[in-house]
Amino acid sequence: MRGEVTNPSPPLSPSPTRGEGEDAGRPAGHAPLPLVGERGVGSLRALGCLLLVALVAACGSGAGGAAPAAGGSQPAAAGQPTQRTVAQVASLSGPDRQAILEEGAKREGALLWYTTLIVNQAVRPIVEGFNNKYPYVKVDYYRADSPDLTQRFTNEYQARRYEVDLVDGTSTPPAIKVAGWLEKYDSPSLAPYPKNTRDPEGYWATTNLYFMTEGINTRLVSKEEAPKTYEDLLNPRWKGQMGWSTSAGAGAPTFIGNILQTMGQERGMAYLEQLRGQGIRNINGSGRAVLDQAIAGEFPIALQIFNHHTVISAQQGAPSDWIPLEPVPALLQTIGLAKNAPHPHAAMLFLDYILSEEGQRTLQQADYLPSHPDVPAKVPSLKPEQGNFKVNFLSPDDILKNDREWDDIYRRLFLQQ
Repeated sequence: MRGEVTNPSPPLSPSPTRGEGEDAGRPAGHAPLPLVGERGVGSLRALGCLLLVALVAACGSGAGGAAPAAGGSQPAAAGQPTQRTVAQVASLSGPDRQAILEEGAKREGALLWYTTLIVNQAVRPIVEGFNNKYPYVKVDYYRADSPDLTQRFTNEYQARRYEVDLVDGTSTPPAIKVAGWLEKYDSPSLAPYPKNTRDPEGYWATTNLYFMTEGINTRLVSKEEAPKTYEDLLNPRWKGQMGWSTSAGAGAPTFIGNILQTMGQERGMAYLEQLRGQGIRNINGSGRAVLDQAIAGEFPIALQIFNHHTVISAQQGAPSDWIPLEPVPALLQTIGLAKNAPHPHAAMLFLDYILSEEGQRTLQQADYLPSHPDVPAKVPSLKPEQGNFKVNFLSPDDILKNDREWDDIYRRLFLQQ
C-alpha cells in the first residue's frame, strides 16, 4: 500500500509517529493545517552523530557499502537493453535522454521515495501528477522527519540494503552526501534554478523554500506597532512578549546563525547579548506550535516561524500575520538520488517532474513555496521576489558545519539564565 512501504525483511528502524504528521500543530477549531517544515531540522546534533557512524562505516567498507558494478555499463545479452549504472542514468543528456528514461522506467515499474513532506498535503498530489504522465511507475513512499530518515537510510546502507531511490528534507540529503551515499544528477528541469538552490557538486536540488519570519497575533498587536527590524526586538515593550522554538534547524539556533552570518561575529554576538535580556519564551515544539501559541494569546509575537503558516491560519479566521525581519533566513527543502538506487530511470523521471514548472505548481497549490524562480507562491508576497524582502539563504552545508556552535550559543545565552 502506498505510504506504508512493505519490505521482504523487517524494517531496520521504527515507523514514524503521528506527532509531526498531517494534523499535528493545528489551532483548535480549525481544519488541519499543513505542518510545512519538519521536527527533523531541529535535531542536527543527532544528525552529526549519525554522520560520524556513517563515515566510520564508509571508511571500513571502502565505498560506504556500495553495490557492485559501480563503474561502466554491464554487457547486455543479444537483443537485451544496455544495463546502465545509476551514475550513467543520472548523467544522461542529449535528444534520446527522455526515451531512454521512459524505456528504463517501464522495465523498473516502481520507485521508493523517502520524504519529509506532508502526505495528504503534498505527497499524494505530487504522486498523482507524476502518474498522470507515467502511469506505469508505482510510487511508494515513506514519510518521516529528517533524523528518522537519516537513521533509516544509514541503517539500510550499512546493512547493504539498497531499496530507496530518492530522499528529501532540509538536512537529510546533505547529511547522506557527506557519508558518500548520494549520486550526482542533472536534470533539464534545473536549468532556470539559481545556484544558491543547488548543490555545487550536483548531489541535491531544492524542491521548495521556507522563509522564517516574525509572526504576530493581530488582536494583541497591530502590524503597524509590531517590530519591523531586529533592532526593534530590543525595545523594552517586547520583554516577555515573544516566543520561539528550541528546534535547532528551524528555531532559535538558526535565528542565531542568521544573525552571526549577516551581522558578523562581533556585532552579532553583541546583539545577541542584548536580546537575551528580553526574556524570549522557549517553546519545545515546532515553529507551527509557536505560532499556534501566539494565535491562542499566550504572547503577541512568534519569532522564526514559517511565513506561509500565518497566511494559512488567517484564511481560516485566525488573528495572524507575518513581518519580514531582514534579512530573512531562508531554508532549503532538498532532494537527492540514492547512490545505489534500484530504479534510477524512474527516479530521474520523478526528479524531472518535481523540479519542473508542472511539479512546482502542484507544490504551489498545496500551500508550499516553490523553489522554481518562475513559479510564485499561491500568495505571491510570501516569496521575496514578489514580497520585496531581502533573504539570507542558509545553505544546508553551512547548517551542518555550524549547527553545534549555534546551538551552544543558544543554550548559553537563552536557556541558562
